[in-house]
Amino acid sequence: MSTQYFDTVVIGAGHNALVCAAYLARSGQKVAIVERRSTVGGACVSEELVDGYQFSTASLVTSLFQQSIIEDLDLASHGLSILPRAPSVTSLLPDGSHLMLGRDLVSDAAEIAKFSRRDARRYAEYGDTMHRLWGEVKSLFTGPSREPVASNPEQLRSILHRAVNMPDSDLRNLFSVMFDSARNHLDSWFESEAVKAPLAIDGITGVAAGPSAPGTAYLMLYHQAGSTEQGRPAWGHVRGGMGGLTTALRHSAESCGATVLTGALVTEIVVDDGKAAGIRLEDGTIVRAHSVVSGADPRRTVSLLTDESGLPSAYRHAVAQLDFRGIAAKLHLALDRLPPIRGFSQEEAIAEPYRGTLLIAPTLDYLDAAYEDARAGRPSSSPHIECTTPTVLDPSLAPPGKHLMSMYIQYTPYDLAEGSWSDTGPDFADTVLKVVEDHLPGLTASVTDRVFLAPPDLERSLGLTGGNLYHSTMSPADLFFSRPVHGYADYTTPIRNLYLCGSGTRPGGGVFGVPGRNAAKLLIDSSSA
Repeated sequence: MSTQYFDTVVIGAGHNALVCAAYLARSGQKVAIVERRSTVGGACVSEELVDGYQFSTASLVTSLFQQSIIEDLDLASHGLSILPRAPSVTSLLPDGSHLMLGRDLVSDAAEIAKFSRRDARRYAEYGDTMHRLWGEVKSLFTGPSREPVASNPEQLRSILHRAVNMPDSDLRNLFSVMFDSARNHLDSWFESEAVKAPLAIDGITGVAAGPSAPGTAYLMLYHQAGSTEQGRPAWGHVRGGMGGLTTALRHSAESCGATVLTGALVTEIVVDDGKAAGIRLEDGTIVRAHSVVSGADPRRTVSLLTDESGLPSAYRHAVAQLDFRGIAAKLHLALDRLPPIRGFSQEEAIAEPYRGTLLIAPTLDYLDAAYEDARAGRPSSSPHIECTTPTVLDPSLAPPGKHLMSMYIQYTPYDLAEGSWSDTGPDFADTVLKVVEDHLPGLTASVTDRVFLAPPDLERSLGLTGGNLYHSTMSPADLFFSRPVHGYADYTTPIRNLYLCGSGTRPGGGVFGVPGRNAAKLLIDSSSA
């Protein structure tokens, strides 16, 4: 048994943990990152799931990750390259028509006008309004905070001052987007289902709810947090797959002296006299540190604390009550060729829709019905499907002349009413392929290999409790200053010197980086106080 000493030890090497470690190392701290898997990245990882094909196993594209973090950590010089996608999404409709969005406002308006001239006129105003509303609230939800807003008079005054000075229309829209359903919010703006359905996707991604559920409108606003050099949200493929981002984060941290230990399973957070003092590994190694930061989800973190740690039972109980039910699956395909897309020539398909996401979610009713299947314990018979084909922009991910396609699928409940995913998974994957084949004729024949990952598979392989990509649900009751639990939205825990930095903390999930940055700034400020 050996003992090592650090200023801070970070549990896990997901993107938020790596962001936290890189900031701490840049501040001069001696930092260790300890990861149970043989590679860094967590759910933001590239893996050779099929010989010769590098898939982004869980997270598929980047949008939320902050430009300010890219610049602070000098990630471009450490190999990060983001390939912009235009269009961002092409919604494929049952009658063979399509709606293509994300090229530019003029093109978007022309596409929308195919379905509604009124909606085309309102689309730019809608985008401006959502972006402006996020600007009003982003500091409240993404900035570091040492106490809940309800007990912070300065923050309360700031919120009230902003509300008083908002135009009436913005104030109405803010209340709608903060508390209403995606359906109701979009109904107030648009008339065409073909327009509303793709816009609603941001409100339900990774969430056990349909677009009619209250609170889903806020998640549409949440996705405005993505930033580019122009300050507007935009989706992109990371060169080399999503692991290209976390590899750059690792190199940034290591360039400042951080130590990365992979293949090292943490079995206990060591607590001395009520303070976190390090970690114990499966092989008996103790890594001593002044502070411990966990990038794991709150439940996994609590499981590393013994009964003798002094963790209050109320906190343990609150974490146990969090909802970790995963609702999404992945289907990864190795392709010997790109199938055609109905309504496009092959040249057109490669030039535009294949560069972005192909979406199958034609109406809000379709999405609500898909969720109702899952609520009854069944995988959706008509699922919401998002297909990405990154090899169109990054051929290095597959053998020469070949392609890969990754599908994000909702809704797929963690617990099935009948049977198990090991039995149901292959048939459900066939169902997904049949749904997509209606729009991409010849897809099934082009598949040379496939890997299906249901929520239990994501839990087992990536350490995502319940297979939940967000480290716990993103319902209104589990957001804002109640994330992860009430009274601890500032990345602290009841154990002194033990902090959280993962997606289960404020503001929430996605490849964001903000939880990791905020936790690091809290530690840096505390050490200099």
